[in-house]
Amino acid sequence: MKKFLLLIFLIVGIAKAEDLKVYGFDQEVFKFKDFYFIKNLEIFELDGNTFGRDYKYRTEKPTTFVELAYQLKVSYYELKAANPDINPFKVPANVYIKVPLRKQLPENYQLNTVYVSTQDHRLYLPIEIEGKRYVITFPVGLGGDDFPTPKGEFLITEKKLNPDWVVPPSARRNNPNLPPVVPYGSPENGLGTRALRLNNSSYMIHGTSKRSEKGVGMNISYGCIVLRNQDIERIFELIPLNAKVVIY
Repeated sequence: MKKFLLLIFLIVGIAKAEDLKVYGFDQEVFKFKDFYFIKNLEIFELDGNTFGRDYKYRTEKPTTFVELAYQLKVSYYELKAANPDINPFKVPANVYIKVPLRKQLPENYQLNTVYVSTQDHRLYLPIEIEGKRYVITFPVGLGGDDFPTPKGEFLITEKKLNPDWVVPPSARRNNPNLPPVVPYGSPENGLGTRALRLNNSSYMIHGTSKRSEKGVGMNISYGCIVLRNQDIERIFELIPLNAKVVIY
């Protein structure tokens, strides 16, 4: 019992030792082109190519990193890397975890280009507002080892509202019972409410179904970049046809 209490004490001290501010203390709503974003969570002012800060968050009940990532709007892998001494599937109540929101863009980033970090499991969209540079960012789901998300430079060649899903060969291999086309609104359609096609290929940046929302931020796709519907709906209008996408 003493060893257990000592372990809990050490875990609680992880975030405190770094003297981090409490998650959510300075967040406010920021409006841009009729869309609302949470400042210091979904939109950040850039300092060179860096932005944000790390926070601490105290758990209210036993939970998992999957649940916390969904609640805190970070990716599962970000939480796991920032808190290596905590079991991601057995997070106790009343412990502090580190919420890693100190990030950086590539040094030579360009405004209005979409960046996707496969390490962070995040999408970044740097923009300029009234002479100041900001970045909009959301966690994303990606492909795993079997269906990796391709890296490189791409262009947005199609934008679709309420898209039907033309099932690619990779998905059919995994589920032969899928029809050639899964219509919008079907529980089997994982494209959600918006889709941005890359280089006229089967790879897209798209939304998701309700039952898969908690998987955003993990490796859940056949190589596509997956956002929650409420997130892709806010950036869909900000990303024009032929916009550049850099996956790294």
